[in-house]
Amino acid sequence: MFGVRSLIITKGSISMQLFCAAIILLALFLGGCEQQEAEEPPQRAHTSPVKVSSVTVKEIQQSVTLVGTVEPWKRSLVASEIAGLVEKYPLNEGDVVQTGDVLARLRTDTIDIHIKEALARRREGIARYRKAKLQLNRTQALLLTGTASRQQFEDDEAEAFALREQLIQLESQIREYQDQLRMSKVLAPFAGQIIKEHTEVGQWVAEGGPVVEMVDLSHVQVDVPLPERYVNEVTLGDVVTARFDALPLMTFNGTIFSIVAQANSKSRTFPIKIDISNPEGRMKSGMFARITLSVGQPYQAMLLPKDAVVLRGGAEFVIVVNEGTVTQIPVQSGQHVNHSVEVTGDLSEGMDVVVQGNERLFTGQQVTILE
Repeated sequence: MFGVRSLIITKGSISMQLFCAAIILLALFLGGCEQQEAEEPPQRAHTSPVKVSSVTVKEIQQSVTLVGTVEPWKRSLVASEIAGLVEKYPLNEGDVVQTGDVLARLRTDTIDIHIKEALARRREGIARYRKAKLQLNRTQALLLTGTASRQQFEDDEAEAFALREQLIQLESQIREYQDQLRMSKVLAPFAGQIIKEHTEVGQWVAEGGPVVEMVDLSHVQVDVPLPERYVNEVTLGDVVTARFDALPLMTFNGTIFSIVAQANSKSRTFPIKIDISNPEGRMKSGMFARITLSVGQPYQAMLLPKDAVVLRGGAEFVIVVNEGTVTQIPVQSGQHVNHSVEVTGDLSEGMDVVVQGNERLFTGQQVTILE
């Protein structure tokens, strides 16, 4: 009985000791946390990093973008000046040629024969004419001495005149044959590119028959239908910009060189023509072009980088920074000028607007401006 009681007392003492130890450890832990919290410095309010740009005011002019079609500066359906059989046809579609290059050569055997015959007759005619001139000179001398009649002198004179006229006729005939020989070579009338073949070796070409079609793309003309409301806003010599769907990363400058005074009766548009230099041949005939030209009078406008305008919920606004705090200001965007956009709203020149990091900003937020 005594042993059992002693055991119970012993177990109670151990439990009390463990309980006291747990309380001591808990007190030490809470004290350490309070001390750690007391030592940590207070955290600063969160700010968003942004990049800004300034509102600028510049003189701009209203612009309009129209679509057009690229046409070659020159287009020619090169024809043969004489009829003949094609003997040589050295070029193919797509070949580049220079002025005077041979596009085709016709057979010239018959022309060569005619030239040789005419040259022989000319030599004979020259000999006969010289003899007639000598005879005329002798008759003239005898006429002065009275030993030759006036009739004989006139006959010799007429003979010499007729032979001289025959020589002139022969010279003309020889030049005609030589011209035919020259025309047997079909030459490129200008530097350009072959876009279509119309004959082949061994084919007969009629006089005036087509041989090749070629174009000059050293510079091109873009045909643009100009709406009636803009026809009095453009003038000859105006500089325009051109972009092409086939050349998305390139922009070209051009000049208006023609404004047709007759409108299309259906579309009520006036054709204008734009001259664009094309030294590298990037623009091809038939390409789709987008022409931007200035219309109206210049005016002062506020300009921002395009990235400064935020579209949210169907509304446009910009984020203005003032002493580290941002404010949303509603705007309306207008035309684009290079990498900027025209805006109207409660803005003034020199204001700082956010151009990077503005997608999730709201009025009152604190920001840090990055250099």
